Amino acid sequence: MDWLAALDPRIWQAVIAGLFLGAGWFVNGVLNRREAAALRQEKLRDMHRALYAEIGNNLANLWDEERIESYAKGIVGRMQADEGFVPLIPREHNDTVFDVLLPEIHVLPRQTIDPIVAYYSQLKSIAALVDDMRGESFKVMAQGRRIAMYRDYIEMKKQALSFGRYANAVIDAFGKGGREAAERVRLEFNTPAEDPSDPSQGSA
Repeated sequence: MDWLAALDPRIWQAVIAGLFLGAGWFVNGVLNRREAAALRQEKLRDMHRALYAEIGNNLANLWDEERIESYAKGIVGRMQADEGFVPLIPREHNDTVFDVLLPEIHVLPRQTIDPIVAYYSQLKSIAALVDDMRGESFKVMAQGRRIAMYRDYIEMKKQALSFGRYANAVIDAFGKGGREAAERVRLEFNTPAEDPSDPSQGSA
């Protein structure tokens, strides 16, 4: 080891400086990864809160299956009694937050992204049907066909209610207990949005 003692002190200074520099890079790398992970978790929480609020607001407007069906029966009754009656179906915009967040949707975990996408896909299908029912072709078709389309519209609204409840239940579970809690809701919640036991639904 005598050769170590014979090294120029300037070499030792360079070696020590290099060690400190390498250690600094390592520590900075760890801190940067932790900061990035913290920012990702914060973004995830903010996205969940925004989507939960938007879905919850629409669920309140949808009432429940019984009230939806009761209202529909009244409209169908008028259509059956009056061949010329054409119900005016309002356009609804209940996906504003989702559309804004869509470019960042990959941030969401598998446990919540599947039911969220299923719910908003249902809303967009309803919107497409509403556009058809507000068009001229709907106004001139036979009343029997109009009634059939209106009933399809009501069934889609009820399905959206089910999808929305499921999505918010999973979001809520994730916020309170993380991935495992959300996964339990996915496995236990009875919904047609997806088969909770299907192993093909992505990966954690």
